[in-house]
Amino acid sequence: MIQDRLQPPEIAGGLGPIAVVEDALVVPPAKGLGNQSVQRSGVLRPDGSLVPESVTWRGSAQVTVRPPMPAGPVETLGGSWLFLGPLFGHFGHFLVESIARLWALDRLRGAIEGALFVPKFQNRPEHVMATYRPFLEALGLDVPVRNLEEPARVERLHVPPQGFGMFQMIEGSPEFRAYMRAHAGRGIAPQGHPKIYISRSALPVQRGSILAETVLEEHLKAEGYVPFHPQKHGFADQIAAYKAATHVVGVDCSPFHLLALVGHRGQNVGIIARRDGDLDRCFARQIHAFQGAEVAAINHLRRNWIEDHAHRPSRTSWGEVDFPALGATLRECGLIAGGDWPAIPDEAIRHQIDRIGAAQGTRFKPWEGPPGTAPGDAD
Repeated sequence: MIQDRLQPPEIAGGLGPIAVVEDALVVPPAKGLGNQSVQRSGVLRPDGSLVPESVTWRGSAQVTVRPPMPAGPVETLGGSWLFLGPLFGHFGHFLVESIARLWALDRLRGAIEGALFVPKFQNRPEHVMATYRPFLEALGLDVPVRNLEEPARVERLHVPPQGFGMFQMIEGSPEFRAYMRAHAGRGIAPQGHPKIYISRSALPVQRGSILAETVLEEHLKAEGYVPFHPQKHGFADQIAAYKAATHVVGVDCSPFHLLALVGHRGQNVGIIARRDGDLDRCFARQIHAFQGAEVAAINHLRRNWIEDHAHRPSRTSWGEVDFPALGATLRECGLIAGGDWPAIPDEAIRHQIDRIGAAQGTRFKPWEGPPGTAPGDAD
């Protein structure tokens, strides 16, 4: 069967209707395929045609495409259910793509038996569901929810279009923003320090960051900031901390997606680019659209350091930052009072790069953009 020709959704002006499919087939990705960038999964009508609202998009690319019709008998679910799309194990993609259809809950509460995810890929789906269930509840998901690892036939399935996503969808649809403002972290009281630095310094080196991040932490401690390591806190404590903060600084990373959902208009936020690709601007767009807060996307990258086998910066690369320029910009944005920070010596940069490479069993090389581009201008 030929794959449907679909166009990326336009969500800025509002979403289309929720599709209602009788006798729908919900098809998870096949087992044993691993974490492919595109998975054959979604919702089919009884005749095998794809329900386009069930497609998950990342920019102009589909994360899910039409699955094959299931062979043999499948589980049957009676009544009405809500389809929520793929459940990602990766925190950042969960925060952007797995929650993108929650907005439909406000229209369907009391009319559905529960909600259905499919795994992004078949890796301990029940464990992933158990991990994220408390967070989904903190976002207002108050109906039974399942993560289907086998195909199922559903008597009546509500399939809302994606209301949020990466790149051109990062500001979210009006419906999605309204839902999050009404529900995200509503039952969690603010608790925490008014000035926090969202830190990556306690993560494994394979996760990437900026070089000399601990030096940045010391500079910010002198300005009254407290380093905050999200991975050391439960979801409720993370939400409480982000709700309490008035000033937030960090390098571009997934927790800023959560800050956008639960933060507030009175915050002043600085997002420091740790890699080329304009992700700092992407986070800034989301936070401003959702909360109206003051947000500065700050790119003072001198260069990117990437693994010897890599061809461009990624989530595992390391950014070398111009510290004097960074301090000056943070001061201009009202995030700090001082900011006369010295440059990091070249020998200190080389020493840290050597230690990171040794820990990962590889070498790192500088990357300053494709030929003909200035540092920071590459995609």
